[in-house]
Amino acid sequence: MPPTRTATDMRASESPGSWLGAVQMNRGLGKPKVEILTIHFGINHGSVLQCYALSKTLRELGAEVEVVDYVPARYKMWNNVKIKYPEKSLPWKLAFLLASSVIRFPQKVVFRGYLKKHLALSRRFSEPRKLADGCPDADLYLVGSDQVWNSSYNGREDKSYLLGFAPQGAARASYAASIGKDELTEEEGSGIARGVQSFWGVSVREERAAEQLANFGVEARVDLDPVFLLDREQWCELASTRTRREPYVLVYVIAQGYEEMVRQAREIADRLGARLYILSVRPIRIPGVDRNFLFATPSDFLALFRDAAFVVSNSFHGTAFSIIFRKRFLTYAARYNARIENILSIMGLGRRLVTKRFDDALVSEEIDYVAPAAAIAKGAESARAYLRGLLEEAAR
Repeated sequence: MPPTRTATDMRASESPGSWLGAVQMNRGLGKPKVEILTIHFGINHGSVLQCYALSKTLRELGAEVEVVDYVPARYKMWNNVKIKYPEKSLPWKLAFLLASSVIRFPQKVVFRGYLKKHLALSRRFSEPRKLADGCPDADLYLVGSDQVWNSSYNGREDKSYLLGFAPQGAARASYAASIGKDELTEEEGSGIARGVQSFWGVSVREERAAEQLANFGVEARVDLDPVFLLDREQWCELASTRTRREPYVLVYVIAQGYEEMVRQAREIADRLGARLYILSVRPIRIPGVDRNFLFATPSDFLALFRDAAFVVSNSFHGTAFSIIFRKRFLTYAARYNARIENILSIMGLGRRLVTKRFDDALVSEEIDYVAPAAAIAKGAESARAYLRGLLEEAAR
């Protein structure tokens, strides 16, 4: 075993002996163990697939990988209802919860089963203190990707997404962590800056995030979302095998305010002589929709993107997979738009962002994917080099 000189060992006197012993045992097996913390648990196809992609990439680089199954209590359905609708009466909240459960419960069963099948999960944690007390052993703790540093999602008081639960002296880093917001408050920025002081590397997903963190003295690199680390063929292997031969326009809805987008998608479908499919985790009742995929697995999601004639979306990962599968597409402006603008800019596809009404020429215009493919290849190579460096250091 190579001599040890990681940050962990340089501060061994600060670290719990049992944790250090477990880490050395992992190293003895020849593979550094990585614990990933991300937002993997929602009923959200993109969240699941970005987690899968990062896990698979790290395994390809020689790591043993586990995902910290941290599902904060605030995300439980009842807590969500109380937070979103504090002014509503108790009977209203109970009725809403019951109605939502008719759809949400089977969706949760589908997604939870998919996670267990395709990812190595730690035991479940729901509270920051319990996560800190039962922290899984690892050579490297890695936070990212997705909006792990967006305080609207992760809770201002919860420092878990800054890896505060990891043992003192443990190796910590981020990969393509997203802030999501266009601006950070002083409290948010200084909080992240304090949290990442001991990180071996700080990697964010958007240029704007790196610029904001620089204002708080944090030097961060910018990396692609993990879904771009796997190629189209690898995603096709994970996709459902069923194919749909009829031409269709796929609408992927993840954010509010989708009504006008769906109406315009109907126009596009009519121009192309195609049917209109909607993929969403919420029921959408708008005239002109031919099929609504409400209980699609992440593998079904991939197949629907793979076979689409055209894609319309208001989602970051909807945009990402449109690019990966080299589709004609339009992305409609949504909340936390900086992340979508950033990826379109990197790929040279800024014209594909719609703010009000689509440009007619974009419907029939084929997209030249030579430049985007080169940008993905360059970004993936840089990202893999960064991750490989973290693993090599963690294994020493």
